[in-house]
Amino acid sequence: MSLFRAAILFHCLSALYVLSLIIRGHIRPPLFRGRPSVDAQFFYNITNPRGLCVSPTGHDVSHSGYIGLQGDTDNSPKRSFFWFFEAEQNSKDAPVILAFGGGPGTSGMMYATFGQSPCVISSNGTVPNPDRWTEHYNLIILDHPINVGFSYGTHVNNSHQAALDVYDFLQKFYKIFPDLLKNHLVIAGGSYGGIYVPNIASVIYKENLAVRAGKGQPGAKYVNLHSMMLSNPVVDPLSHFRWLPYYRCEVSGIYNETTCRKVYAGLPSCLEAVSLSYRHPTTQHRKDAEDICNENLEGDTQGYLLEDVRVKCKTDPDELPVKCHPQFQWVNDFFTADSSRRALGIPDHVNFTSLSKVVNQEFHEFGDFVQPHSLLYEPLLKDGIRLLHYVGAQDANCAWPGVFSALKLIESPFQNDFITAEDIQWPSNTSEVSTVRAVGPGAGNFTYFLIQNAGHFVVNNQRALVKGIVEHWIDNKPWFD
Repeated sequence: MSLFRAAILFHCLSALYVLSLIIRGHIRPPLFRGRPSVDAQFFYNITNPRGLCVSPTGHDVSHSGYIGLQGDTDNSPKRSFFWFFEAEQNSKDAPVILAFGGGPGTSGMMYATFGQSPCVISSNGTVPNPDRWTEHYNLIILDHPINVGFSYGTHVNNSHQAALDVYDFLQKFYKIFPDLLKNHLVIAGGSYGGIYVPNIASVIYKENLAVRAGKGQPGAKYVNLHSMMLSNPVVDPLSHFRWLPYYRCEVSGIYNETTCRKVYAGLPSCLEAVSLSYRHPTTQHRKDAEDICNENLEGDTQGYLLEDVRVKCKTDPDELPVKCHPQFQWVNDFFTADSSRRALGIPDHVNFTSLSKVVNQEFHEFGDFVQPHSLLYEPLLKDGIRLLHYVGAQDANCAWPGVFSALKLIESPFQNDFITAEDIQWPSNTSEVSTVRAVGPGAGNFTYFLIQNAGHFVVNNQRALVKGIVEHWIDNKPWFD
């Protein structure tokens, strides 16, 4: 499997005014009147870009910069880059969405340009986005983990350690923007975010329990974790690999008869290797399982894109397929432009890394992927933290049968009702074909959307529809009156 395909499988992938403050300890953000805690002894650098990403209403309030994580020094930096877009309406009280890329190793800045933020990418830069999430919600885009995108310095090689870094980031972010600490936090990810999100949420949950018990880290504050949203993720590697040949052979038909015979013959060895790694979770077993499954289940797609099986487009498998996905090149051009770098406050020595080969390879060498990460959801769901999956049906990378199978296997108070629930078309008054299966009051505690006219990049494919899903979910409004 090529590096790009591996990254996409688990996710892919001027300035009118620059005001930059490099401070240790105190800053007064423009629209937030609270001051950070006096114990904020860490590096941070906040810039307020103008003109880079403007909404259709002309709203142009965002903050970008760096926060130094634990162990950060000038000589040995560990600095996490973020771009924070304030909600257009009632930003001080609006929920906060924390989003990042997939990969492992893909920059979160794709979220800043593919449909969630006030703007979307075009061949000539950014244009206003009528379907932005930021109309009602604050949005933090994080380059996660370190050495991805604009983040730089000492990095880790697995999702659990990376989740600890996110918790550190949030504690420090809330010291800079203290008015947001009380607001609901929603964690959003996709693709390899199916691995990131449960790890991050689990760390926050456990640290919150410690804070409530008076045993938290010195100075740590309770994080108001409310829910999780995932688009086209890998939920559980065993379910993912088990159903992948079925989707590629029987549902989409992108594999021909010869390839299907090969992958079906190789499937038992793949599943045995994954099962072994679950029972005996050594680094070598996990790494070997991923290698065996990739080798046995990969095949000729007859020119169809794995990211969207409705599209035929051939490209070099070892290069970014900009011919088939020109948005990738537009994103890279935008974030490497001098005007963008100056507005965002990027140091001269930092390069934009849309996909970090180093992070991708080191996570693979650790065997990060092949673990039962979905088990981390179970205590979260039991304690009332809500979980949404919305999935594009035309994605052959993180194919929906594997996602749906994994969700049915998660043991929670909602498991039996979820298995027996009906899939109901939503919205009912539109020609768009999407169905919702929800368990729990309001928008549900455990909810699954299948969106027919979308592939791996479901937000980019169906911006208006996804915006409606996100707004119902975060506000916990019933899908049907």
